[in-house]
Amino acid sequence: MLLKIENLSLSYENLKVIKSLSFEMRKGEILCILGESGCGKTSLLKAIKGFMDRDEGEIYYQGVRVFNKSEKLVPGTPDVAIVYQDFQLEPGLTVYDNIKHHLIQYKKSYQHSKTEELIKLCKLDSIKSKYAKELSGGQKQKVALAKAIIEEPPLLLLDEPFSNLDNISKAEFKDILKTVVDQLGIGLLFVTHDSKDALTFADQIIIIHNGKLLKKESPEKLVSSPPSLYAAQLLGLINLLKGSQITNYCSEKLNPDSVYWVPYGNIQLSQGNEFSISKTQFLGNEFCYTLTSNKLSIEFKSTKPLTSENYNIKIDTPVLIED
Repeated sequence: MLLKIENLSLSYENLKVIKSLSFEMRKGEILCILGESGCGKTSLLKAIKGFMDRDEGEIYYQGVRVFNKSEKLVPGTPDVAIVYQDFQLEPGLTVYDNIKHHLIQYKKSYQHSKTEELIKLCKLDSIKSKYAKELSGGQKQKVALAKAIIEEPPLLLLDEPFSNLDNISKAEFKDILKTVVDQLGIGLLFVTHDSKDALTFADQIIIIHNGKLLKKESPEKLVSSPPSLYAAQLLGLINLLKGSQITNYCSEKLNPDSVYWVPYGNIQLSQGNEFSISKTQFLGNEFCYTLTSNKLSIEFKSTKPLTSENYNIKIDTPVLIED
């Protein structure tokens, strides 16, 4: 087991942010900690790295207990790399020298070959002669990644790695990270509040709510069966409706007080007059419609434009949200 967390509790500024958290992580896995801002995600990374004292519980890295910050003269867990949101680059050094600077204990020939290897792996060839202060946020992030994986650490920690990237930079960075994980065979643990990044990039997602582990599951299983209304909202699911609102549009009997998720694919439209289109958005590759009656408003997406302004709807198999 690469990483094992047992009943971990952490406090930040006298506020307990993580409570009795337990989970495991294997090598080669991409694991996401998903939660709201301020829920203790960054504190968790610091504790795993050995940069923070824990209130209770233990952390084991490759079977060895991780020391608290106060237990070591020089805090930190060897062979665990972390990339913070501020990147921590030397602004007066070039990209090449920012990476090479961390290899000064090796022979010059190795310094050069390893630096060039990392530049190629992280797709930095075109900017390797630029100074760090001249780089965009996405470029700085790739340089920070190259520095972090110099020693090929078995575990890489990333703090909100996609939060400041545009869609093009984000897609490229995700491809680079997947290549790094595959080529080096390392584990990657990242924290985020963005459900789209979690769902499109992680192998497993841990949802944290009120400092506790709500669920650890694959993205596919989390979406197909959300463990709670909070999880469904955090995952960005639309059409979360009470049974009493949609029971007249379903063939099965629903609990009127329970909340159900109605996926777009479970909505069937037919010609009629009960629902009218109150809002239309074109999202680049699909149309998003808001269908409204005097009792219900529901969203529907289609790759093709709807040809009428009025419809009736039928809902197949809404997903019960267990709370």
